[in-house]
Amino acid sequence: MKDKESSLDIYALVNIYRDHIRDSFFKKIYDLGSRKFIFQINSPTLKKIPLYIDVRKGLCFMDVEREQEAGPFAMYLRKIFTDRKIRDIYQINFDRVVRIDTYGGDSIVLELFRDGNLMVLKDDIIQYALEPREWKNRKIVRGEKYIPPSLTDPLSMSTEDIGKIFLASKASIVQTIATRLNLGGEFAEEILHRAGIDKNMPASQAIDYIDSVMTNLKAILQDSAGDRAYEYNDGTVWPIELSYIGEEPVSVKSGFNENITGKMKEEITENPINARIKKIVENQERTMEEYRKNSEECQVIGNVLSANFHSLKPIITLLSRKDVKEGRFEAGNRAFEVIEKDMAEKYAVIVLDEAKIKLFYDKTPGDNMNFYFQKSKEYREKIEGAKSAMENSLRGIVEEQKKKKKSRQKFWFEAYHWFITSSGKMVLAGKNTDTNEKVVKKHMSDKDIYVHADMYGAPSTVIKWDSGEDISEDDIKEAATFSICFSRAWQNGLASGSAYWVTPLQVSKTPESGQYVKKGSWIIRGKRNYLFSLPMKLSMKTIEHNGIKMPMIYPYKDEGGSVTIIPGNKTKEKIAGEIGKILEMDPEEIITILPTGNSSIIT
Repeated sequence: MKDKESSLDIYALVNIYRDHIRDSFFKKIYDLGSRKFIFQINSPTLKKIPLYIDVRKGLCFMDVEREQEAGPFAMYLRKIFTDRKIRDIYQINFDRVVRIDTYGGDSIVLELFRDGNLMVLKDDIIQYALEPREWKNRKIVRGEKYIPPSLTDPLSMSTEDIGKIFLASKASIVQTIATRLNLGGEFAEEILHRAGIDKNMPASQAIDYIDSVMTNLKAILQDSAGDRAYEYNDGTVWPIELSYIGEEPVSVKSGFNENITGKMKEEITENPINARIKKIVENQERTMEEYRKNSEECQVIGNVLSANFHSLKPIITLLSRKDVKEGRFEAGNRAFEVIEKDMAEKYAVIVLDEAKIKLFYDKTPGDNMNFYFQKSKEYREKIEGAKSAMENSLRGIVEEQKKKKKSRQKFWFEAYHWFITSSGKMVLAGKNTDTNEKVVKKHMSDKDIYVHADMYGAPSTVIKWDSGEDISEDDIKEAATFSICFSRAWQNGLASGSAYWVTPLQVSKTPESGQYVKKGSWIIRGKRNYLFSLPMKLSMKTIEHNGIKMPMIYPYKDEGGSVTIIPGNKTKEKIAGEIGKILEMDPEEIITILPTGNSSIIT
C-alpha cells in the first residue's frame, strides 16, 4: 500500500460517495487509538456507511473490529455530532484535506498528511484540535478561524492564473505543477506524460502548453470518477491507470474503495498490540506533552523574572496603584505593557522581554519568581505521575492478557529494566517511582555501583557485584549507556547523552534541613564520576535463563543473532511487532522491555 493516500485518491473517494453522504446522519463515533476513528453514517441510499479514518494515512469506507466502550474523545465527538444531519462532504483545494459540514454549523476537518490532524469547528472557528499547532501564517488552536494549509485550488484556477505561476517559477514544469499547483508528484507526471510534454522543461517556457495541461487534468479527474481500482506490481492501488510508469496494471477491478480497504485492513491486522493499550499510551502522551509545555513555559517566565529581579519591585509598586490599568508603562528603567488587570485577585498580565507574565502585585518579587519555578517543578512531577499511571494501566491490561493465555515463568529481576553486562554483572534500573525506590533500598549493597543519566527523571541504575571480579570500567560504561537510553533522551530523539556513577555510600535519602526528597528520588553527595558522549543505541536478543527463553535488551554490541534499535519514527507497538518476527518472540514480551518513545531498527 502507498504510505499515504494521494490527493487524487481522496478526490476519487469523496466524489464517489458524496451524493450518498449528503443529507445523511452521523450516528456512533469510535476512537480506535493511534489516530484512527470510525464515524458511523446512516445514509438514505446506502443505509449504514462506516467512515474509517486514519489521519496519518487517509480514509475509506469500511468497518473494523472495535471496543463497544467509548473513550473520552469519542464521547466528546458523539455529544456534538450524534444524529446531526450532514450538509456536505468535500475536499479542500485538491489537498489531502476533507471537510464534513452539518446543518447546525458544526464541522469536522481531516488533515490527512504528515502525522495528521482532526479538528472540530463551529462556524469555521476551531473548537478542538487533535494536534494543536502554530505556524507563522496559520494556527490550529482553539478559538482561531480555520485556515486550510493551501489556499490554492488548482481545479478552479483560470488559464491566466496558471500562466502567471508558470512565468514566475524558476523550477521545471513537473515541479511547478506538483508544488505550486498543489497536485503532487505522481499526478503531475501523469498529466505531462499524457500531454506529451517534457517534464524537465522550465515552467516559464511552457506557457503554450497550459491548455493541454488543463485538458489532461480534467480527463484524469473524470477517469477517477469511474470507480475502478488499478493495482500495480508494487502493491499500490490507484483510481486511474498510470501511463507514465510504463507498465501495465496487475489487475483492474470495479470499486475503488473496496480495493483499498483490503490494503487498509492488512495494515490494521499487522498491528500486534491491543487497541486499548494504544489509546492509553496516546492519551497519556498527550497529557504528558501538555505538562511538558506548561513546565517549560513556567521555567521561561521564572527565568525572565530572575533576569529582571531588581526591576520587579518598582513594577509591582506601580501595578498596585488603582489608576494603573491597561497600557504601556515604565518603572525601574524598564518598559513594559499591561494587557490585563484584576483588582479582585490582585494580579496583572504584563509583557516583559516579549514574555507574557501573570504578576501578583500583592506578592514580593521573590514570591512571584518562586511561584513559577515551583509550578514548573510541579508539572515535571505530574509528568512522572502520568507515566506511572500509564504504566499501571498497561500492567493491568497485561495481567488480563496473562489470564487468557498461558504465560512463561517471570523472574524477580523482570520487575525492573535489566541486562547482563559483557562480564556477567547484573544491571537493574527502575521502571517507575516505586521501582526507582526499590532498586536502591532493596537491591543495592556496599560493593555495587550506582549509575544515573545526567537528566531529570532518568531511572536509578545499579550494577550488582555478587562475587568474583570487581566491577570494571566496561561494566560501568555499559550501565551508563543503558541508563541514558531509558531516560527521556530516547523519546526526545537524542543521538547521545551523559551519565555519572557513584558508590553506594554517596546515595542517601536524608535531605538537607528544610528540603524534601520525594519517593523514587535520591540525594547524591560528593564527587560524581561522569561519562560523556554515550551512544543512544540498544541491541536485543533472546537468552535462556533457567531453561526459559526470554528477550534481553542491552547496550549495543556488534554481534550476530541480535536486533539493534536507535531513537526513530516507529511506535513501540510497531517496533515490538517487527522485533518479535525477527527474534520469533511474542511482541507483548518485547514491548515491556523497550524504552519509552519511538524507535527505528538499523542493520
